[in-house]
Amino acid sequence: MSSTTKANTALAAALIFLLMSTCAACFAFLRLRTSQAWVQHTRDVQLSLHQFATTATRAGRLRAQYVDSGDDTLLQRQTETVVAVRGSLSAIQLLTSDNMAQQSSFKMLAQLTEDRIGLMDRAIQLKRSGQSSLEGQAAIARQITAIADQTDELLQTMYDEEQRLLAQRQQREASSFNVTAGVLACSLFFALVLFLIHHQLLTDQVRERVRAENAQRALSARLLTLQDQERRRFARELHDSVGQHLAAMKMALSILETKLHGDALVKDCLKLADDSIAETRTISHLLHPPLLDEAGLNSAARWFVEGFAKRSGVEVNLEVHDGGQRFSEEIELVLFRVLQEGLTNIHRHSGAKQADVHLTTLGNEVILRIKDHGRGMPGEVLHELRFEGATKGVGLAGMKERVREVSGQLEINSGPDGSELVARIPLQLRPQVKTTNVSAPQEVGR
Repeated sequence: MSSTTKANTALAAALIFLLMSTCAACFAFLRLRTSQAWVQHTRDVQLSLHQFATTATRAGRLRAQYVDSGDDTLLQRQTETVVAVRGSLSAIQLLTSDNMAQQSSFKMLAQLTEDRIGLMDRAIQLKRSGQSSLEGQAAIARQITAIADQTDELLQTMYDEEQRLLAQRQQREASSFNVTAGVLACSLFFALVLFLIHHQLLTDQVRERVRAENAQRALSARLLTLQDQERRRFARELHDSVGQHLAAMKMALSILETKLHGDALVKDCLKLADDSIAETRTISHLLHPPLLDEAGLNSAARWFVEGFAKRSGVEVNLEVHDGGQRFSEEIELVLFRVLQEGLTNIHRHSGAKQADVHLTTLGNEVILRIKDHGRGMPGEVLHELRFEGATKGVGLAGMKERVREVSGQLEINSGPDGSELVARIPLQLRPQVKTTNVSAPQEVGR
C-alpha cells in the first residue's frame, strides 16, 4: 500500500470517528435538553402546587376577615382570590396530564378545593344574611380547617411524587450521559490518533516532495549555469574563430578590390562580409556581452536596450539609479538575463511600441522593473504564471529560477494598460576594482 493510500485511509477512518463523535455529541445535547425540559416541568408543577396552597390560604384568610368585620371590599378580594384558586387548579391539571398517579391526586385535590370553597361561600352567605352566629361560624371554620389539613397532606404527596420523578430522571440521565461521554471520548481519541497518523504520513510526503523539488531546483540551477557557460564559450568561439575568418576574408576581398577596382561583384562581397562580421559580433555579444564582465550591468544594459530598440522598433526608456556601483557577478548576470527575456517577451507578445526599464537600488535590494504599454495578459495566463508556474514557455521559468537562485523574487503584474515584470534581489556588491574603458559593440539593425 502506497503512502498516499495509507494517508487517505487514515483520514477516512479519522473522519468516521469524528462523525461518530459528532453524533454522540448531538445525542448528548438532545438528551440534555430533554432532561432540562423535564426538570423545568417538575419545577413548574411544584411552583403551581405552591401557588395553589398560597392562594387557597389567602382566600381562607379573607373569608375569616370578612366574617369578623363585614367589610365588602374584603368580600370582593376574596371572590377574586377564589377565581385565582380555580386558575391554579387548571394549571396543575394541565401540568400533570401526562402522569396518571398525579391526575388521581388532582381529582381528590379538586374535590377538596370545591368543598372548601363551598364552606367559605356558606360562611359568607350567613354573614351577609345577618344570620351568622359564633357557634355556626366556628363549626364551619372547623370543617374548613379539616379540609385544609387534608389538602396540605395531598399537596405534600404530589410534591414528593414530583421530587421522586425528578430524582429518577436525573439518575437515568446521568447514566446515559456517562455512556455518551465515554463514546464521545473514545471516538475523539481514536480520531485524534488517526489524524496524527495522517499528519505524519502527509509530513513524510511533503518532506519527500521538498527533497525532490530541491533536487530539481539544484538540477535547474546547474543547467542554467551550464547554459551560461556554454553561451560564453560559444560567444568566444564565434568571436575568435568565425569572426577572425570573416575578418581575414574581408582583408582578402579588400586586396582583390584594389586589383579589380570598381568591380561591382567584389563590392557586394565586401558588403556581405561587413554584414556578416557585424552579425557575428552581435550574436556573440547577445550570447554573452563582454561589457557585462568588463564594464558592468549599467553599460551592458544600455548597450542591449539600444540594440533592442533598433532591431524591434520598440522605444525603450531606460533609467538606471544604481550609483555606478558594481553588483556581484552572479547578480549582474541574472539581472541582464531577466532584462533580455523581459524585453524579448514584450516584442513577441505585447504588441507594445513603448516600454520602460528601471534599475534602482533601494535599501538592501536591487529592483529591476520592466513595463510595457501593450495589450496586457489574459487573466487565465496571468493566474497560471503566478500560481502554477510558467508552463507556457521556458523563458519565464528560467527567469524565475534564476531569480530564486540568488534569493530574489519575481513578480508579474498585468492590466488593461500593459504588463509589468519586477525582479527584487538582495543587494550584493563586488569589491571595487579599476575597470578598463570598453566601447560598446556596434549593432546592426535587423
